[in-house]
Amino acid sequence: MEIHAANGYLVDQFLRTGSNQRSDLYGGKALNRVRFLAQAVENVLEVWEAQRVGVRLSPTGTFNDMADNDPQETFGTAIERLRSCGIGYLHMVESSQDSPAITGAEKQLFASLRNQWDGFYIVNGNYDRERGEEAVRTGYADAVAYGRAFLANPDLPRRLQLRATLNTPDPPTFYGGDSRGYTDYPFLTDTAVSS
Repeated sequence: MEIHAANGYLVDQFLRTGSNQRSDLYGGKALNRVRFLAQAVENVLEVWEAQRVGVRLSPTGTFNDMADNDPQETFGTAIERLRSCGIGYLHMVESSQDSPAITGAEKQLFASLRNQWDGFYIVNGNYDRERGEEAVRTGYADAVAYGRAFLANPDLPRRLQLRATLNTPDPPTFYGGDSRGYTDYPFLTDTAVSS
């Protein structure tokens, strides 16, 4: 069970200073802004084992006009609170499909947040095979999520294993319409693998 606390959706709106303008127990300082996420996790833990629950965060994401004055404080506080819940994993979105490569400051932010989390850690955000392998090999991540690459490559694990060329995603077909863009990407063929 993954609680989606990223990408400008409801939980993320409570977390971020750019959207949370509340003056009650859910607004103001970071500990208050994390309260909604913490309560959501606590409620989920009433019906799911903690090790089967994860949370997805996007500290630098700007989708849906999201922003935060101090993502280190906000998401550091969130991670501290999540650690006390004993959840199974943290899924960190480092960049989105439309964002440029992450900056040096963002790399430092993510390294710092990673150091705060001592559990299973998943990274996401424009990872290719090489970056994904490096992240796992160095211990920066325990796993890498490949969203768009999976949409365009239904056989992505095999392609990565064989170092095969990846299909190019078709973003206009994402999240709507019909089956185009979901069921029509080609699979590897024996000819493609041997060439």
